[in-house]
Amino acid sequence: MKQRAGSKALIREINEALVLDVVRTQAPVSRATIAVQTGLSPASVTGITGKLIQSKLLVEAEMIRDTGGRPARLLELGRDGVFAAGVRLSATAALAVVVDLRGGVVSTASEPLTSTSPADAAKAVAKVVSAAVGSRASRLIGVGLALSGVVDQSTGIVRHSGALEWAEVRFQEILEAELDEPVVIDSYVNAYARGLLFDGTFTGRELLVFSVGTSLGAAVVVEGRIQRGFNGSAGGFAHARSLTSSEAPRECHCGAEDCFETRSSLWGMRQELQRRGLQREVDPDADSDVIADAALHLGIGMANTAKVLGPQQVVVAFAPEANIGKFAELSGGAFQHQYAHSNTPSPLLTNAIVDHEALARGAACSVMASLFSARESQPNAESA
Repeated sequence: MKQRAGSKALIREINEALVLDVVRTQAPVSRATIAVQTGLSPASVTGITGKLIQSKLLVEAEMIRDTGGRPARLLELGRDGVFAAGVRLSATAALAVVVDLRGGVVSTASEPLTSTSPADAAKAVAKVVSAAVGSRASRLIGVGLALSGVVDQSTGIVRHSGALEWAEVRFQEILEAELDEPVVIDSYVNAYARGLLFDGTFTGRELLVFSVGTSLGAAVVVEGRIQRGFNGSAGGFAHARSLTSSEAPRECHCGAEDCFETRSSLWGMRQELQRRGLQREVDPDADSDVIADAALHLGIGMANTAKVLGPQQVVVAFAPEANIGKFAELSGGAFQHQYAHSNTPSPLLTNAIVDHEALARGAACSVMASLFSARESQPNAESA
């Protein structure tokens, strides 16, 4: 069959990704093991790894001795070949990190936001990325950005962000023009999930990740892959309908009423305090009833979602500011209670307090992960 234009370059790209992924997950690893794991010939592996060493994507580590023949050197990912930047964008600040090929954070920077307009936010992101990247600019392969809201990653459109008061904003396009770098944008929770997957902790698993902070979010992971859904709508947990009650409906910033966001997010709890005439942050002691109500609805909502999808594990990522009183403990109890009469056991539930840097790192890992992913539907091949 006649090869398409650029097909040889594509095959090289695929095979390099295969090799890098084996090294990422099994390092330190021998060339012989890489050949077995990828199905590539030893000669091809030697050629590919030689080019990757030359570009500093791989480095030779310790030497091993086989029972016969000459000693072989094991391979690891390099730390100086390429870098990716990640940014956590909120309504008040942009936090940037730079990660190396292994996902390690090598530098950070922060920049306050004076305005949440997309143009002003893009300028703040560009400034903070420049500060974090510094002298590594020539080795930067892209920028990932995480924000609170519903994001269609494939188009780079922020469908809705209550925190930023955005709707249908083509922020990837705006940011790429400002940075002159390729950009990947995602929600907080998907970025955090990407960081977990990059580290290999949940490889191949069915997983649900919930983020709890000013807003709520969910990431759906099937066989180790984040599911995006149509128009990036998968994981739209925050704006599912909460329990009805005899009290007056709670209006959500999305325009609907009684979303989980109105009860179980920090924004929702603050709104409830304002309805009571209290202009302050949630107090663990004075507002224990508000926290308990938020936890009840959060636990029920997470369980309902988990029962539909049947994950192996549920991870609840609480922002530091949402680590208040017994919120995490009570929501976990409400979650487990929903399985009291289930014919299947509840999935493993894990709570984590996730700082802002972890979200920025996850956004950077979204960029770095492209180096380890062979394009779907393409055959593994030696060459053509």
